[in-house]
Amino acid sequence: MFQKCKEDEKSKFYPCVVTRCGHPWTVRYREPGGRTGRQREQSFDKKGPADTFSAKVEREKDLGTYIGPTGLLTPLVAVYREFIKSGDRVSGTRYQYETSLRLHVEPYFKSQPIGAVKAKDLQAWLTWMVDERGYEESTAINRYETLSGVFSFAVANDYIMKNPCHHVRTARRRAKRRAKKTIRLPTLVEVQAIAQNLPGPYRLLVWLMAGCGLRIGEASAVSLQQFDFEAGTLYVDRQITQDGENAEAQTKVQKAITKGRGRAHTIRHLKWRDRDEGRAVPLPRTIATKVKEHIKRYGTLRIEKGLNRMAGDYLFANVGRTNILMYSLVDRLWRKARTAAGITTRSITPHWLRHFFASAGLSKGVPVTDMAEWLGHRDPKITHQTYAHVMPDAPDRLRTVMDSVFNLETELALPLEFEALVEAG
Repeated sequence: MFQKCKEDEKSKFYPCVVTRCGHPWTVRYREPGGRTGRQREQSFDKKGPADTFSAKVEREKDLGTYIGPTGLLTPLVAVYREFIKSGDRVSGTRYQYETSLRLHVEPYFKSQPIGAVKAKDLQAWLTWMVDERGYEESTAINRYETLSGVFSFAVANDYIMKNPCHHVRTARRRAKRRAKKTIRLPTLVEVQAIAQNLPGPYRLLVWLMAGCGLRIGEASAVSLQQFDFEAGTLYVDRQITQDGENAEAQTKVQKAITKGRGRAHTIRHLKWRDRDEGRAVPLPRTIATKVKEHIKRYGTLRIEKGLNRMAGDYLFANVGRTNILMYSLVDRLWRKARTAAGITTRSITPHWLRHFFASAGLSKGVPVTDMAEWLGHRDPKITHQTYAHVMPDAPDRLRTVMDSVFNLETELALPLEFEALVEAG
């Protein structure tokens, strides 16, 4: 630490002979790495702050927590892009992150350095998304949690020392508690009416969603190889999504479509599941009959393994039966069928059929743990919280069961002893 006015001939104050001259103090130091570390300088108006800074730098170098100024000055948007490219993420997740960056992060933070983002800035950003952009609080919170992951990535890669999102955690919990979701169900009559008004080759989609709980992307990707008619199961391990890899763009139109927005349709493994991981869903006999009738009447479309494709004999295809079923076609056919069925007051979506499946099973006493497995929920709590309104009341069921036992209305056939796994300790 020194004063340039007394030691540096290039200083405009040199030579200065006054003991307490009031000229700036300079801290000269090396970044970690010994002699190979980059030499840096920082000036202060007074000696006290210069002493404090010098001690801080040496302490951080000893503890291994030193962050260079170049990291702090890196734009948040640039770090976000690096975060997206890192790790083994499925295409759908990568696409969601890119969309959030383009729509929520870049328009607000612009070129702001990551080291300059404070907790108050993040709180203002949450408010901006809700008040200015019109997003639900739950949506804003989801975007915030992704950004928190970006800051954690920045900490791990020595851009910053602390994650500023940690100081907004209380607000995040409060917003999550307020978030509620309305679950809407179609009637059986409405389900039948929509199926009847869909073109013949696509009616089975309705029954796979309403009778097996499939999502629209999963139903669209069903292949003959997934059925075990003898065991009465449908193995769900793939889906069609619009987040595939784009082939190399050749024309101006293709380049415009693929510039971070339009993505190719793809058949891929289920999101968040390993390559060999799926779920076996019970196949009702009524649905199995419809599947066999569909195959007999319309056949299947053979798809070979390739870019954005998984091999299989698929039950659904485009109108010309030359390619896989696209979302745009399903949406157009669905809207027409709903209108033709005379359903004008309720905007029934394909996802309502999945809710129909879950609610029907749970209302008739199917265990929530089994239903969670067949729906593809990682945690049965999700299933219980979503569909608790249609589940039979557990205390009433228990009282009925025990009363029937003690009144000798039900005969128990229980073993006198059995082995169970328990935690030791």
